Parts: sequence; structure tokens; C-alpha cells
Amino acid sequence: MLNELIERLSSDSFNPELNFQVAQEYGRLGQSSSEVSFYLRAVEYGYREERTYTYNALLKMAQCFNSQSGRVHSVSNSLLQAIAYEPTRPEAYFLLGQFYEAEKQWQECYTWSHLGLTVAKEFAPLPETVGYPGLYSLEFEKAVSAWWVGRKDEAIELFKQLLEDPDVSNEYRQAIYNNLSKIEN
Repeated sequence: MLNELIERLSSDSFNPELNFQVAQEYGRLGQSSSEVSFYLRAVEYGYREERTYTYNALLKMAQCFNSQSGRVHSVSNSLLQAIAYEPTRPEAYFLLGQFYEAEKQWQECYTWSHLGLTVAKEFAPLPETVGYPGLYSLEFEKAVSAWWVGRKDEAIELFKQLLEDPDVSNEYRQAIYNNLSKIEN
């Protein structure tokens, strides 16, 4: 598959979708440096006309950088570029919230999750998944970080509202119960 894509790319090297597909193949092979290079090409060549592939490539680059140690600035930079590029899409806000949660930067997690909930709308799915399950995941990030920034009552209220949402996955539902149990103890 990769050889076929590279052959097609040799005659259409500025095609952002083909560059994106080559990046995906390198990702499947575990070659993140090459993967990032081709996502970057997808961003460069698709910036004006292929908004979805450009945005998705920025998110995938952030995920590649996140899988490598010591790349925190590259991760946040890619996600911030994605937000600046498509400010009403929710996925970058979610990934940035998750990133700051993992870094234990709770105010940043809270702020970006809240901002995402304020401006983001649902869109058609991206060409390549980035692990975004839906707007409820931004609400979850906001609830988790609310507790850590001293907003206990808000955290409890948000978690309880999430439990009423039928779209919340079982994985998130269990995490909500776990968080509520810790907060209430």
C-alpha cells in the first residue's frame, strides 16, 4: 500500500490528501518521523483548499509528538495551530484539554475545555480519528480540572449532568463514577 501511494504521490506531490494518506501508512508502520513529515506536507499543501485534511493533519502531528518524550511544546503548538485554523471544531480543544490534564496543568485544562464548549460545534467526522468521542468529552475534561482548580461544587454538578447524558460512553461513565467517589470522600 505504501509503495503504491508513494508512486501516486510522485506524479502529484502537492496533493494534500495523498500526503495525508502516506503519513497514515507511515504511522501504521510505527515510523513517526516520516509520518510527521507527510502530515506537515499535507498542512502546507492543503492550507487553502483542504481545510479538513489540514486540520486533521495538525491533530495527528500533535499525537505523534505526544507519543515521543520531551516534545511538549511541539504538541501544544500543533494543537494551538489547529485551533487557530478551525476555531469552531471541537477535537483540538479536547486534545489540548487531555494534554494539559496529563501534564497536571489544571487551569489550562479547565480554560481550554471551557473555551471549547463555548465555541465548538459538532462537525462531520475527520478522515482519520483522533480519539474524540463527542462534546461530552470536553465536559468531562472541564469537570476533572474544575475539581483541581478549587471548583468542587462545579465539578460535582458537571459529573452528575454527564451521567444523565445518554451519549456518554461506558468508559467515560465509569470514570465519572470513579471521580465522583473520590471527590465525595
